[in-house]
Amino acid sequence: RDLFPEPPPAGVVPSCAEAGILGALTGVIGTLQAMEAIKVITGAGEPLVGRLLLYDALAARFETIRYRARRSG
Repeated sequence: RDLFPEPPPAGVVPSCAEAGILGALTGVIGTLQAMEAIKVITGAGEPLVGRLLLYDALAARFETIRYRARRSG
């Protein structure tokens, strides 16, 4: 809950059943998640720790932004 401490109000964000899912997009995101796991397990490359990867599938564009975890308390 570091990025969004509170969920949006009910009905504001459509569900997958309402909005649909692009099948190819699930493959892209799954591949990225697998690669991050491989980097963490093997120590290869630089994992996205402290960074958020944004992907605009319609524009085929990636962007990363840095973030800091919220402090508890």
